[in-house]
Amino acid sequence: MARRNVAVLEFGTSRISAIIGDRGINNTFDIRGFGEVNYSGFMDGEFLCPDELNNCVRTVLATAENNARCKITHLYVGIPAEFCVNAVRSVSHSFPKKHRISERDVEDLFAEADDFGSSTTHMVVNRSPIYFALDDNRRIIEPKGVVTTKITAMLSFCLGERGFITTISEILRPLRIGYVDFVCEPLSEALYLFTPSERDSCAILVDTGYLTTSVSIVMGDGLVSLRSFSLGGGHIVADLVENFDIPFAVAEALKRKIVLSYQPEKGDYYEVIVDNQPYKIDAGLANAVASSRVVQIAKMVQKCLDDSQFEYPSYIPIHITGGGLCYVKGARDLLQKILNKDVKVIVPPVPQLDKPHASGILGLLDLALKQSKGSTLIFLKIFKK
Repeated sequence: MARRNVAVLEFGTSRISAIIGDRGINNTFDIRGFGEVNYSGFMDGEFLCPDELNNCVRTVLATAENNARCKITHLYVGIPAEFCVNAVRSVSHSFPKKHRISERDVEDLFAEADDFGSSTTHMVVNRSPIYFALDDNRRIIEPKGVVTTKITAMLSFCLGERGFITTISEILRPLRIGYVDFVCEPLSEALYLFTPSERDSCAILVDTGYLTTSVSIVMGDGLVSLRSFSLGGGHIVADLVENFDIPFAVAEALKRKIVLSYQPEKGDYYEVIVDNQPYKIDAGLANAVASSRVVQIAKMVQKCLDDSQFEYPSYIPIHITGGGLCYVKGARDLLQKILNKDVKVIVPPVPQLDKPHASGILGLLDLALKQSKGSTLIFLKIFKK
């Protein structure tokens, strides 16, 4: 039998990345090929330079294949939060007598809840259970084989924009990859980063990238809320460029130097060296500029949580990941102060890959490796252990 060469394609807000990999020992990954290319990214649900997509996607996939010395046979494309929406549906089935729940029963519940076929703008790419409730009010995540007279399903549907799916599909079609499917990246990321027990009680994930931020609330195996907005770590860099009239590369280096928890005294400065040229930037002003943007991001995160209309437990922390803020020293403490909640950085539980910016692509790879060829991308835990 030919080997399945599973790959994932991630659209970040500053880079497009591809990984070819397999499952390693102790639930780690065997990364056999990797490709990455910088591009203009997206904001407000639109690619900033759509004409560059074709060449960038082809380049990154070819690089990954050359590194792995193989042809991609299965490709899973991550749909960023800005091109996704989430919906929750509740449906119930009653039985005239005690009934053992079958795989078909679960499929019927999903089919009844799926009322999205008439949408002209979005299509279902993932569907997963938040929980199933039985006639004795017990909540479970795996109903198959359970005996009950009634089952109520709380189900989560992730829908991707048809425009995004069409655009990327047209780019991929000439590459003749045997199997291509689309995955809601915030869902795969949440399922990967949080343990089942953490998700059972609800978890909040904030992924801040270079230009955008997503706010996900996950429960069981599904998202109960997904929001996003176009603010990220790159806006801090832009603010530094504008306020200090410095080159972009200098602002990038300055952002990595800034320590928001540091209280500078008059005359203190940050020094960065770019292309052998030193730059001295007033530390107090730099901190003020960066802090202002982090506060704005924190307020937008709070708005997303307020708009979700989902009553999550007040005691659960907010977990942050992604490369936009996690590498800004002191940003976590400032977020914690503004949000008035415990804020923790969460990273992939994989040695040498435990970096915030790797959460998205490794979440995609983890979910891709759990799928089988021809899967409809129902999370397999519904039916299989």
